[in-house]
Amino acid sequence: SLKYVSECDIIHALDIYPYGIIAWISSFILRKKFVLTLLGTYSLDPLHRSSMTWISKMVCRRANAITAISGFTKNEVERIIGLSNITVINPGIDFNKFYNTHVQSPENFILSVGALKPRKGYHISISAFAIAQKQIPGLKYKIIADQDNPSYFEELKKIAEKCGVLKDIEFIQKISDEELKDFYSKARLFILTSINDDWSVEGFGIVFLEAAAAGLPTIGTLKTGIEDAIDSEKNGLLVQQGSINETAEAIVKIAGDQVLWDSMSRNSYEWAKNHDWLVIINKYLEIYKKI
Repeated sequence: SLKYVSECDIIHALDIYPYGIIAWISSFILRKKFVLTLLGTYSLDPLHRSSMTWISKMVCRRANAITAISGFTKNEVERIIGLSNITVINPGIDFNKFYNTHVQSPENFILSVGALKPRKGYHISISAFAIAQKQIPGLKYKIIADQDNPSYFEELKKIAEKCGVLKDIEFIQKISDEELKDFYSKARLFILTSINDDWSVEGFGIVFLEAAAAGLPTIGTLKTGIEDAIDSEKNGLLVQQGSINETAEAIVKIAGDQVLWDSMSRNSYEWAKNHDWLVIINKYLEIYKKI
């Protein structure tokens, strides 16, 4: 409410729609400073909708400071609007909450965590897993995602069945934070092969940091915000969107090489620690001080 906002020194909104628009109007009425953080889909999509383009551009141009959670988001918005003053500040995690010593599980499995939607690219990772399993016998795949998209869920099961790996894939949903932490600690590697679906995009990918905090090497995709969520070639690998073969090669490269795995695991711990909120928050405080 305006009453609540009036008691603040700075209004900080996440994404252009709807919160950025609300914050801009509030800042205009109350004469407050206004910071806008661009996350991904709900910053890019409004800029491509003819009915919202004007107001979306106005929100960006009137902000006293703009941050973006990834270089991908920053570059796309700057390209559309013509701005050059966006600061990239990657998201953080509570490192201690997700930190865990990796356990050598008797069940050798790779892990994905994320909403069950086409943008997450599960149809790519399942097909790639089927190829990788031929070189790493006994490899399993666990996907943790709420199954609230029945048509896509059925499509994935059909792909898995066609590839002959349905029995080796476990779809899991509705688990606690502690259970999720346990899955991270036992997995061989973390994978999420997100794709850009028009302007529905992966703005960053917090799950990559969560997995890294448990010492997992990670695999993600290029030309998405995931480029900022993985320390490429150090704690994980980035592959081309939609490339089943390249994704399969990345799985085999990491899961089949213990020396490489150990190195990436060590780097993942360090990468996640450097993204702890206690580190990240100082970057936002500097923005606040400047305005």
